[in-house]
Amino acid sequence: MTARGQGTPHSSAAFGPAAPSTSLVRLRLPFAGPLVQKMMAIYIVLLFIVSANVLDLIGYDYSSIGGSPITKIHVSTYFIVLLFGVFVVTYPQKGDLARYYLATKLGSLFFLCASVFAVVNIVADGRNGFGMFFDTDLHLFLCAMLLPFVSPDNMDRLERFLHWFFFANALLAVIELAIGFNIFPLITYSPDGMTTVEPRATAFLSHPLHAATITCVYIVSLLCGAGTALRQNLRMPMIGLQCAALLAFGGRTAFLLTAVIMAGMLAWTLLRAAAGMKLSRTALIVWFTIIPIGIAAVAVLASIGAFDQMFDRFTEDGGSARTRWIMVPLLLSFNWGDMLWGAHTDYVRSQVYSFGLEWGVENPFIQMSVFQGVVVASMIMLGVLLLIWEAYRRMTWKAIFPIAVFLFLCNTFGSFAGRFFTFAIFLVVISALFRKPDAPRDWVS
Repeated sequence: MTARGQGTPHSSAAFGPAAPSTSLVRLRLPFAGPLVQKMMAIYIVLLFIVSANVLDLIGYDYSSIGGSPITKIHVSTYFIVLLFGVFVVTYPQKGDLARYYLATKLGSLFFLCASVFAVVNIVADGRNGFGMFFDTDLHLFLCAMLLPFVSPDNMDRLERFLHWFFFANALLAVIELAIGFNIFPLITYSPDGMTTVEPRATAFLSHPLHAATITCVYIVSLLCGAGTALRQNLRMPMIGLQCAALLAFGGRTAFLLTAVIMAGMLAWTLLRAAAGMKLSRTALIVWFTIIPIGIAAVAVLASIGAFDQMFDRFTEDGGSARTRWIMVPLLLSFNWGDMLWGAHTDYVRSQVYSFGLEWGVENPFIQMSVFQGVVVASMIMLGVLLLIWEAYRRMTWKAIFPIAVFLFLCNTFGSFAGRFFTFAIFLVVISALFRKPDAPRDWVS
């Protein structure tokens, strides 16, 4: 209560200084300049089109065991480091930029600090995973710091690019499945030095599991109504094409999860119709058309053997399912000190080989815990969640569904416990598809 009394109204002038307050004006930052916007477009092309398989095909030696350490870092990582440097140097309000980051990106800064701590731990003890810092951690951090400064017009262009990209990516995957030949083949290097060519389709997304994960995220995003640049009459055909691409990629978990989600949405639609709730007539026609067409498509694909490769993955998966059973006993085989802070590299490798997991551990948290300790793994995972939360606050609420799908799928294989720039691809996809319609178009939100 003030001296004016409880019932005394304030004058309109009392609120005058509040609107143009310095704290509010300080956050009304301009978007990045034209040069940075153009460089960001080049970065997007490098990230989505120039996959690890393309680099290996042209002799960059990105995935091979041998070769120069310089080539073990993706070209898009080099470029985004340069891009961020140019952005900071050319940005006109550097002081306000630092305040903006401190006000909105503390979680991302924590993630960077956790990543640097992990690198120090790796270098000091000679552990594995040094390349993870650049392509997974540093790359993701810089991407999260730059995306808010992409102008709305360029975000509109980015969304249209993503729809065309996923169309071309799915079409290429289906063609690769049909002809039995990969345009950009994935060469796998075994621990004993043997090389094998991955029989599953890869298209533009480097690895079948990475491709299946991102494709599943895109399907869920379209089912949630995201991606307004895609016409409504093209939405269901695009979803059907992406489902066919999932079949070509051979990602079992992503394929089953997509089927469960679509069946759940269909059941919910039928339940609402039975309860007499108002429903779109077009939506009902589309869903009821999908059922017979889907059954016929599955029957035709099964008759030509399109599901044979995926069924083989269920019955003989190269030990992947066995890995998920024994990776926890592997972690528990260490004493408390080694479990928390990481054991010596030679001892870790001997334990991994003794458990028959030389091909890798099928969970990012456990894999990081085995090689670097639970403390480092927990810090990295917490930083990842905080970074995602900060990105989510700038999106519509429905973005929680593809985020949950992505995190679930990432926990079914090594994912971001290794070189995993696919995380940056995911961040770009959901940031473009789930933009808030009421976000200001003249300054950074």
